[in-house]
Amino acid sequence: MVSIFVNMKSNLLIKEKQRLAAKLYQTRNELGIKQTDLAKEGIISQSQLSKIENAESNISAVLLNVLAKRYGKDLSYFFE
Repeated sequence: MVSIFVNMKSNLLIKEKQRLAAKLYQTRNELGIKQTDLAKEGIISQSQLSKIENAESNISAVLLNVLAKRYGKDLSYFFE
């Protein structure tokens, strides 16, 4: 029973991570911002952003807030 709950929780976390990654990717592309643009601005390396947008790496709350501001979005936009 416990393992079923753990698997369900894990699946929910994975799905949420993938949803957030897709939202970050979509927003950046809609704004015409390249990964290399953010790297040149010193916000995040291109490789790390790629990992986040492909749901291969977690994003910190601080970085999510920085990207939200850079994209001109409220933080809540990424949780809609």
